[in-house]
Amino acid sequence: MMKIKTLRRVRYSNELAGQYASSLKSLITRMVDSTNYWATAQYNASIQCNRGALDVAERIQEIREKWVLEFSESAVRIAPAFAQAADNFSTRALKGSLTAAEIPRVKFTMTPQMEEAINEIVAENVSLIKSIPERYFTQVETITMESIRRGRDLQYMTEELQKQYGITRRRAENIALDQNNKACSQLARVRQKSLGITRGIWIHSGGGSHPRPLHVKAHGQEFDLDEGLPIGDNGEYVLPGEEIHCGCSWKPVLPF
Repeated sequence: MMKIKTLRRVRYSNELAGQYASSLKSLITRMVDSTNYWATAQYNASIQCNRGALDVAERIQEIREKWVLEFSESAVRIAPAFAQAADNFSTRALKGSLTAAEIPRVKFTMTPQMEEAINEIVAENVSLIKSIPERYFTQVETITMESIRRGRDLQYMTEELQKQYGITRRRAENIALDQNNKACSQLARVRQKSLGITRGIWIHSGGGSHPRPLHVKAHGQEFDLDEGLPIGDNGEYVLPGEEIHCGCSWKPVLPF
């Protein structure tokens, strides 16, 4: 039986995930600082000036629109930079694997397939970044209006807003980690397929406190890079790094 030859396992860039998360959290911190200052002012005005709930709701909409625009403008800068960095990382990693396997140097170009993959990554991440202020301000509006209508004290409102800050930061971290794995995985597959590599050996990450049992069981199984394995949360075919919080990888199988 012929021994299967493989390249080194595909890896994801922790550094890139960290940089992406930092960019998002920097935006979030500015948004939250601005919103907390504004919310406190609205609360005090409602008490001192007897400002009506409708007036406060209109002002909430104003600051929401301001930050939705800010995130939208930032998204069209952050997402393409992230996608390009993921491509650079994946390409360098593949070149290193080929060199380690003593395979002649390969010149990579920007193929239509790579352009399509990068555009998909950019579009998905622009959408995710834009969703951050929308979700955050939905909660801010609820907290602020409830505090004013029910006569809650300022401390209650401040504490609830702080909780939302933590939730929003954690979501940003999850977006960065999840999208990093997905992007590096997707771009690595496209690059490998351009070399005629069509199969891989599934490698379970071994990380996480709650690993998916089917992903653990898939460790060492060979799969098609176009299909993956039928081990998704709903029994569907999935690829390494594709499902949320999946850090699984693979070893590319050489066709020669």
